[in-house]
Amino acid sequence: MNLFKVCFLSLLCFCFILIGEAQEISVMDTHEPSLTPVELSETANANGTALFGKDVLDKLKQYIHFNADGPNTIGHIIIEDHSGSINQSTWLYVKNALEAYKKIKPIFIILELNTPGGEVYAAQKISDALKNFDIQYDIPVVCFINNWAISAGAMLAYSCRFIVVAKDASMGAAEPLIVGENSQMLPASEKINSALRADFANRANFFGRNPLIAEAMVDKDLILVVRNGKVIKLDSESQIRTEGPAADIVLSPKGKLLTLNADQLFKYDVADVLLFPQKTGVITDGERDIGKWPANKLLLFHAPFFDVIPNAMIESYQMEWKERLFAFLASPLVSSLLLLGLILGTYVELSSPGFGVPGALALSCLILILLSSFALEIANWLEVVLLFIGLAIIIIDLFLLPTFGLLGFVGLLFFLGGLFGLLIPGLESIEYEVGTNRINAAGQMVLERFVWFSFTLLIAGALVLLLARFLTPRLAAYSSLVLKGNEQDASRGYIANDDPRLLPQVGATGEVVATLRPAGKITINDVIYEAMSNGNLIERGEKIIVVNLDGSFLIVDKWSGEKS
Repeated sequence: MNLFKVCFLSLLCFCFILIGEAQEISVMDTHEPSLTPVELSETANANGTALFGKDVLDKLKQYIHFNADGPNTIGHIIIEDHSGSINQSTWLYVKNALEAYKKIKPIFIILELNTPGGEVYAAQKISDALKNFDIQYDIPVVCFINNWAISAGAMLAYSCRFIVVAKDASMGAAEPLIVGENSQMLPASEKINSALRADFANRANFFGRNPLIAEAMVDKDLILVVRNGKVIKLDSESQIRTEGPAADIVLSPKGKLLTLNADQLFKYDVADVLLFPQKTGVITDGERDIGKWPANKLLLFHAPFFDVIPNAMIESYQMEWKERLFAFLASPLVSSLLLLGLILGTYVELSSPGFGVPGALALSCLILILLSSFALEIANWLEVVLLFIGLAIIIIDLFLLPTFGLLGFVGLLFFLGGLFGLLIPGLESIEYEVGTNRINAAGQMVLERFVWFSFTLLIAGALVLLLARFLTPRLAAYSSLVLKGNEQDASRGYIANDDPRLLPQVGATGEVVATLRPAGKITINDVIYEAMSNGNLIERGEKIIVVNLDGSFLIVDKWSGEKS
C-alpha cells in the first residue's frame, strides 16, 4: 500500500512538471525569437566576446590555415557608408582588390559591410567574384556585417563562406526597385522579382544556409513561420497556428520584407559568429592611408580562433585615383555626357574646315569612353571593332567618296552599334525565360542604360538641329583654328571674308569648289570665298546662290539655275 502511494505521488509530480514546461514553451513561442539559455550553452563563447554556431570553430580550422610562427596577412575589403551604394565603382574596387590578393595570398579575406544596397547587376558580379575566389584559390572570404547589409549588401553577405555580425547588425530587405515617374522608386515587376528571389536562394544554399530566409528578404508576400524549431513556408495566413503549445512563431508576415537583427541572424544560422562589443585599438589615419594595421584593432580578432593568429596584419586594399576616375566615367550620367560631347564635337568639327577644339573634344570623349569601359570589363573587342569600322566608313564617305548616302548610313549604324555595346554593359548576361516571363537583373540594368542612351541621342539630335540653324555658321566664320593652305593665297584668286561691303550680295550665284558640310568654299566670278550652306550638304561642282550675309560670312543654298 505504501509502495502504491509512493508511485502515485511520483507520477502526479511528474505530470505537474510536464504541464509547467508546456506552459513555459507556449509563453516563449508567442514572443519574438530570442536566444534561450539552452542555446547559449550549446554555442562556444569566449568570456562574453562572441558566440559561435554549431561546428563553426571546426569549419574555421578546416578552411583558414595560418602560420604558427607568423607573420599572417589578412585581406580587407570594405564597402561602407549609409549614404553610398553598390555600383560599377564598387565592382571595380572589389575586382582589383581580388586581383591584388591573388598575388599577396592572404590566409583569408574580410569583407566588411555597412551598406544600404545598390545596383543588383553590380552586386551579382561582385558576389560571383567573391564566391569563385574562395573556391578557385582556397582563400575563404569572411563577411563582417558592421551594422548594415541591406538589399544588395545581403546578396554579398550570402556569397561569403562565413558571416560574422556585430551586435547592432541587420540584414535583409532586398526587394528590387526601379525608377518610376517623377524619379520615384517603385517595386520591380514580378519577372524581375522572381528571378532575384531564385538568385538569393541559390546563393544562400551554396554555403549551406536556409534558402527560404533568403527568399523572404526579396519577396514581401512570402510567409515564413518557425514550427517545431524549423523554418517553413506557408501558402496563406490562415495556415498559421496561433494557439496551443505548438503555436507558430511568425518570422516573415505577408506584406513585409524580412530583415533580421543580429540575434535572429545567429539564431537561424544565417550568421556563423555573433560578436559582442569590445574595446579595441584605434586605427590611425596614417594606417588607413597606407592600408596596413595590426589585426587586433578589429573587433573580430578579439574572438576565439581569430585572437590566437600570431602576428596577424591587415592589408586593406586601397583604390587608386585612376580606378576612381574610370568608375566615375562609367556612371550612367557621366557616360551620357561623354556621348553627348562626342556627337556634338564631331558635328561641329565636320561643319567647319580644319581640326580644332570640337574635334579634340570628340576624340577625348571617345578615348574616355573606351578606357572606362575596358577598365570595368564592360567592353570587348567586338564593340571596338564595330566602332572603328563605322568611323572608317563615315570618313571614307565624307572625304573620299562624298555621297553621304547608303555607305554613310551603314557606317553610322556600325558606329552607334559599337557605342551601344560600350555604354550598355551586360547584353551577353541577359536571361529571359519564355515560360515564366522572367528577366534577370542584367536585363533590368540593360533597360535602364538603354533609356539613358536613347535619351542622350534625342538630346544630341535636338542640339544638332539648333546648331545647324543658328550657331555653326558663326563658328565657322570666326574660327581661329582653321588650317590654312595655299588655296587661300590671294594670288590664286582667294578673297578672305573681311569686309562685308566687298562680298557678293544676296542673289549672287556661283559654284562649289570645296564641298559644303555645311562649311566649305565657293567661287563667284572666279573669286574663291568661304561659305556656309543653310544646313544642307552641297557637293563640289553644284550651283549655289547667296541667300544671306552673316557678318562677313556668306550663307548659300543650292541653285537650280533660274532666278525667281
